[in-house]
Amino acid sequence: MPMPRSSPLPASIAVPASQAPQHASNARSRVIDELHGAAANFAQIYFIPSAGIGVLLLAVLALADLPAAILGLAASVAASCLSIVLRLPRDQRRSGLSGYNAALTGLAFGALWQPDIALLAWLAVGVCLTVFATAILTRYRLPALTGPFVGVMALTLAAQPWLTLSPRAGALACDAGTPGFVFCSVGQVIFVTPLVLGLLTWYVLALWNARATLWALAAGIAVWLCLTALATVWPAMAGQAGGIGVNAFLAALGLGVFARRPALCFAGAVLASVICIALGQALGSLGWPYFTLPFNLAVWVVLGATAQGRQHDSP
Repeated sequence: MPMPRSSPLPASIAVPASQAPQHASNARSRVIDELHGAAANFAQIYFIPSAGIGVLLLAVLALADLPAAILGLAASVAASCLSIVLRLPRDQRRSGLSGYNAALTGLAFGALWQPDIALLAWLAVGVCLTVFATAILTRYRLPALTGPFVGVMALTLAAQPWLTLSPRAGALACDAGTPGFVFCSVGQVIFVTPLVLGLLTWYVLALWNARATLWALAAGIAVWLCLTALATVWPAMAGQAGGIGVNAFLAALGLGVFARRPALCFAGAVLASVICIALGQALGSLGWPYFTLPFNLAVWVVLGATAQGRQHDSP
């Protein structure tokens, strides 16, 4: 008489048990990827797809302005979560491309206004808008730069009569009378004003891409020398110095990252400076800052003007 044999477990029961460690490992990997992206959002503001650099920049931000750093981190995490919901490409999320505009928006809100319910609610709206806009521009292979951030800040200023946001005490400005203005402008991109922390920010950037950062610094020095010379005959230029320093550095850095020649990096910095002066005259009566709009316009113009030539040079 044959002995009874136990029937094998159904595949639906046996397979999950054997794959449980693999599922746990995959879950941990996904969590690490998303944390990587949330940190890289800060570095991507400077065109750097690195979580390590992002963590260092966040530490500098915390030293300079803890409330702004906290809001920036909250916006970055929210943008990463929204990117997951929208199923944006993993590489974009991990490199910070989908959330850097949101992180910059959070930093701006924390640096410029006092936190309250209205600010937090509007920041949530701003995070959604920046993620959507960045995803659309990236899908069509258009460099988003900080365009979505500028758009949200413009909407915020336009809605200020209804939002009634309370400004924070203290003016954010760099002293254009000393060479340290160049390093201060590097930090001012993420609303870090102290010169020492601006110098530390520049050093962190140079750890990743020394060549592009050095050329951007050289362009910033050239622009500062021009500002110093013009200030003697045009005193009103001093009021534009902060915006010019930030946008000129970003334009030179961005064009360097896009593999444009140093001469074009300098040209982009000069063009951004000219746009700053024009926008300062146009928006001065409204009291609206132009933030990083000149940098965006200058880089878009230079990239558009040189794209056709690069296509002809390529095999």
